Amino acid sequence: MAFNVDSLTDYVNQTSKELLTALHFESETAALANVQVGVKSKMALQILTNTPIPQSGTGCSFLASGTTAFTQREIDAKAVKYQDTLCPRTLEAKWTQILLKNGQKYTEADIPARIVTDIVEQIKKHQETADWQGDTGSTNAYLSIYDGLIKIIKAATGTNVATAVSGPVTTSNVRTIMQNVVSKIPVQLKGNAGVKIFCGYDIAELYRQKMFIDNLFHFPVGGNQKNIFAEGSVHEIIPVHGLDGLGASTGDNPFIFAMDPDRNLFLGVDLLNEEEAAEMWYSQDDQNVKYSFRYRRGWQVAFPSEIVEYSNS
Repeated sequence: MAFNVDSLTDYVNQTSKELLTALHFESETAALANVQVGVKSKMALQILTNTPIPQSGTGCSFLASGTTAFTQREIDAKAVKYQDTLCPRTLEAKWTQILLKNGQKYTEADIPARIVTDIVEQIKKHQETADWQGDTGSTNAYLSIYDGLIKIIKAATGTNVATAVSGPVTTSNVRTIMQNVVSKIPVQLKGNAGVKIFCGYDIAELYRQKMFIDNLFHFPVGGNQKNIFAEGSVHEIIPVHGLDGLGASTGDNPFIFAMDPDRNLFLGVDLLNEEEAAEMWYSQDDQNVKYSFRYRRGWQVAFPSEIVEYSNS
């Protein structure tokens, strides 16, 4: 068995030597990803592919046969920050004064918790959208920092393209679309429950509604788009808000994907859970409360040939 290293590049953080043979996960897009910690710029995913070849066992001689190939896919983690200044005194002239304590000496502790909570929630919401729709060529401030999974998968070589249906996605065509996605899952992954179908909550809801319209009442009730499986398959539909609102797009703009997240979704960060560590402080010099929220983030997929993508015609 010979080593084949022809496809390896001569650059990128080579200290990431842990081969992608055993992966770990949890569960909406970042929670489903394999998190790679310590990525301050770029890091190569080290991918191992073995191709052992059987031989006749009748002879006594030793004959090497097969290949162990090492390849890489690069995570490019971009620096992201959210910073702002909050002046508590601005709240004094309106009804918002009731949110402040008595007295004129304010600190960061006097910023209402509901404001801080909402800041964090808004950041997470925009981040979820960027994780899928991010594009460094975008003019949208929320999407332009790093490339998201749609752009990365679309640019990858060897993905499986499901047969397109004339858009937009409606209850009239959503069953056909899901069937087309399932039919393109590579044969070696058919029947593998680890392969999930990712789409927006709006499309998952259309699919659930269609199941009831067609009297397929074995699907979950109660308005929950989760825990639905594509009919006749073991593949769970995973709705994510990062893919919401894309069902009317046409052309080469994929918005439904089938893949095994355990094998394919990789998120590069500098520090684990750093997105939960925002700083807020009272600035004595200008008597304002300030917050700063910094992190690095970047995505990559490991095995494009195992991914199915769907776009409307």
